[in-house]
Amino acid sequence: MEYWGTLIAVRGEQMPAALHNRGASVRSHGGAVCGDGWRVYDVPDIVLGESLDLLLDLVAASSSPVIAAYIADSDYGQLVAASPSGDRWGAWLDRGTAYAFERDHHVMNGVSRRAARRRARETIAAFGCPPAEAVRHAVDWAAEAGYKVPARPIGLILRTTRRPGLAAWLRLPSARYDFAEDVYFDLLDHLGLPRATTTAE
Repeated sequence: MEYWGTLIAVRGEQMPAALHNRGASVRSHGGAVCGDGWRVYDVPDIVLGESLDLLLDLVAASSSPVIAAYIADSDYGQLVAASPSGDRWGAWLDRGTAYAFERDHHVMNGVSRRAARRRARETIAAFGCPPAEAVRHAVDWAAEAGYKVPARPIGLILRTTRRPGLAAWLRLPSARYDFAEDVYFDLLDHLGLPRATTTAE
């Protein structure tokens, strides 16, 4: 089922008041409850323009980095992040798909394909930072959260639609990402957020 909404990863055992007041809930996903007190919340009524102010409130409340992604119909996402140091950055999740949707939207509204491609490139360039720069921000984000992580897998996530790792080149398209929210959770894994551990009864 296609998903529209904002996913926000926050450190803290309790839901912050800023999210509770917006009708948030813990996302139904295996990676939504992580170790070190991380939780991923689903905020269906948040749009990207409101996300940065909310993130800054959450950073102040948790004294920890926060990272969110606005997901558009499970097709692509716009990632925004903030840290206690003051670093703020954004990036596309599957920028190729975002470009294609933007281009096709203009074409369907009667814009020539050449002009549609130009407008789509401008839209993509206007948001966030290029993948290489976003990778540097992401590694710094992880360091502020207390995790030392390699840059290369993060770069693969932000530059392509394939999962990171050598085996990704051998996967059929059906085994690659189907949903932008999966890209987000894969990114959280590679930013160092530990999966929650369970103890045997």
